[in-house]
Amino acid sequence: MLEKIINDLGANYIEDKEVLENILEEVSSIAFSISNSQDIGKLFPYIKKAVKAMYLARGAEGLQSRSEGSISSSYEDIIDKLRNDIIKNGLRRLK
Repeated sequence: MLEKIINDLGANYIEDKEVLENILEEVSSIAFSISNSQDIGKLFPYIKKAVKAMYLARGAEGLQSRSEGSISSSYEDIIDKLRNDIIKNGLRRLK
């Protein structure tokens, strides 16, 4: 799974595998908790997307938007989006 994420990041990946592993572990734990499931197969696309977003947003934690000159960027809550995607796509198991 980690190698697929690194390949997707391409040139944006800087040789800091430990950071990426920590993000993957954190996001996977949150996704498993939200879904009440340990089925990595069904959750992988959502986990991968969230891990890449968190990796690329490092250093911008807590920002909702940023403007520099004529360039503006807006950020969404990555974990909130992960939660919504899992629930809306029917991947949450009720206990």
